[in-house]
Amino acid sequence: MKKIVVVGAGMAAIRFLESLLSVKSIRFEIVIIGEERHPAYKRHLLSRVLQGEVKVEETLTYEQEWYQKKGIRFLTNEKVQSIDRHSQQVKTDRGRNVRYDYLVIATGSTPHLLPVKGVGKQGVKTFRTLDDCYEILENAQRYKKAAVIGAGVLGLEAAMGLVSLGVDTTVVHHQPNVMNRQLDRLSAEMLQEELGARGVKFLLSKRTKELFGTSRVEGIRFTDGTILETDLVLMSVGIRPNIELARKAGLEVHRGIVVNDDLQTSDPTIFAIGECIEHREATYGTTEPIYEQADYLARMLAGFLATGYQGSTVSTQLNIGGINVFSSGHVLETEETRTFQWIDPIRHVYKKIVTLHGRVIGAILYGDTSEAPRLKRLVKEFAPVSSIPSNQLFHAEDVRSPSTLKIVTKKALSNRSQRHS
Repeated sequence: MKKIVVVGAGMAAIRFLESLLSVKSIRFEIVIIGEERHPAYKRHLLSRVLQGEVKVEETLTYEQEWYQKKGIRFLTNEKVQSIDRHSQQVKTDRGRNVRYDYLVIATGSTPHLLPVKGVGKQGVKTFRTLDDCYEILENAQRYKKAAVIGAGVLGLEAAMGLVSLGVDTTVVHHQPNVMNRQLDRLSAEMLQEELGARGVKFLLSKRTKELFGTSRVEGIRFTDGTILETDLVLMSVGIRPNIELARKAGLEVHRGIVVNDDLQTSDPTIFAIGECIEHREATYGTTEPIYEQADYLARMLAGFLATGYQGSTVSTQLNIGGINVFSSGHVLETEETRTFQWIDPIRHVYKKIVTLHGRVIGAILYGDTSEAPRLKRLVKEFAPVSSIPSNQLFHAEDVRSPSTLKIVTKKALSNRSQRHS
């Protein structure tokens, strides 16, 4: 019987196990080794715990009994320190040696911290793990003024969670728009306006110079000389793939652990999935690509024919405080793109499709995201413009009004921005 050892117990690892159990045509002996003391949990639900929408126990995937019933050995609160590729064993911090036939590295990522003075002070946190979530919930009872550095998806979700806990919260971002990688200026402004109405404050185009205070953080000093007083700083400024274990083992690494289309590392017995990998020079930090990788690897190891992992189209969905936002692909205009837009300022609905040479390359939905699955597929397939579901996306009564549906170019957008500035 072949033995599979999985290093890491995050969403990628658990999805891999689920997929392997559902499709396997041969039986494997499976061992999973997780560094955290908690059972595996759904990381993407942690922000909803802060918002009071989900209880902590609802984030947990399975109890230990589930793994036992499935014949899986789950070692928790144990860290893999090294990989011996010659003897095909991993060694843990408890002195345990675990042999493998196939090794799956799913070590995920760590939150990035800004390299500024004061980053090590008390009250400076990241929001990545269940323990982080517990700590923030505890801090919210004692401290009433917080700053979230970073206005990406996780930063905005965390900010809304802190506001829900009664904390005066300001989002600090170095760009002029929130979610600047996923949204255009108009949708970003709509999102900021609605979050502001729910109590989130914003300081945009601000670069952090230092975090000041004695032993505990008392505020942020920006490069322009201004300051923001706060007693809690939550950093949400990106992630870095966890590649150290692979590097020490002599595997090929760059930004992430380099894998081929079979998600195989430079060692043919070792595979890697999730936020720790680099595939075709791309890294991924969202749930859907991670699940696609886990599903592919499970099918491949189980003996099913597969064409190879081709990479993923990155899509983002935000749902906080009743605000629904969807983004997929390339959403910003260039001189060569053509853009279809529909805007309903009364209902706070905005729909946009970006095309290049007659093909769909990106989309944004704000307010009404019911067509998100279809648009995600069109972007992924690089579908022709004729595939756009105009009857469903742009309703007939709206299309009759020339002021609501527009086909614009970058030059037209620039002229419009000048008229509104």
